[in-house]
Amino acid sequence: MTPYYKETDAVLRICHDSVRAQSVPCSHILVADGFPNPIVADWEARHMTLPDGHRDGGNIPRVLGAISAFNHGFDAVAFLDADNWFQPDHLERMIDLHLATGAAVCTASRSMHRFDGTFMFDDDKNDGRTHVNTSCYFLTRAAAPLVARWGLIPRGLADIVNTIYWQTILGARLDHAHQVTPTVCYRTPYESDYLRMGEAMPEGGKPLSVTDRPFAWFRSLPADERMQIRRQIGWPVRRRSVARLRLAWLAARLRPFGGQSSRQGSS
Repeated sequence: MTPYYKETDAVLRICHDSVRAQSVPCSHILVADGFPNPIVADWEARHMTLPDGHRDGGNIPRVLGAISAFNHGFDAVAFLDADNWFQPDHLERMIDLHLATGAAVCTASRSMHRFDGTFMFDDDKNDGRTHVNTSCYFLTRAAAPLVARWGLIPRGLADIVNTIYWQTILGARLDHAHQVTPTVCYRTPYESDYLRMGEAMPEGGKPLSVTDRPFAWFRSLPADERMQIRRQIGWPVRRRSVARLRLAWLAARLRPFGGQSSRQGSS
């Protein structure tokens, strides 16, 4: 399942060709987020188009495409962002991993690539324990109810959607398994990856500050809004953090009553 926005014909074709080259039969669902590309109409693929762009990192098209797939009877959905591509044995390895473990959520390792597609390094962050990128998920029907959580993540948190969604998976306590061989090829825009290679971030890349802004935005919200967002998307936190959040939420609820009591006492 691939959400796409304004990617070039060449980038989209690499993505689609990697799906068609899989060693096991599969269907490719592409969802245009407000900007349908006419070349997709001629491909052997399911093509859905949304009337408006959502600017949420592909979350809404990802949800709609996956739910449609499950509704049409597919037993599992793999996800692939439009600027990434699969190695030919990706889906075969995901299926084998699921059959061997019975895990509802299977994840793959990835290799990092420059914008031009050249190899940089095998990623050690996307480890299936602390972090998983969206293009590395293989969700079976048992995990289908969690798909909607992508669509409930606010736009303000879009730049850290990978961090949040993996935490919601862990919070749901579904069985999960990870494939250590990199089978997802990821074009990285992140400055940190280029710094690791001793290279300058290319034009159009994302500076280090990009992943700091969502956390700052979230902390700026009233405590009750933060609590509501966490409940909606199933975003768990450590017990100590939950306690602080609940205290802040309770203080915000009691503040009007405290002010009224103070005024009555002084009259």
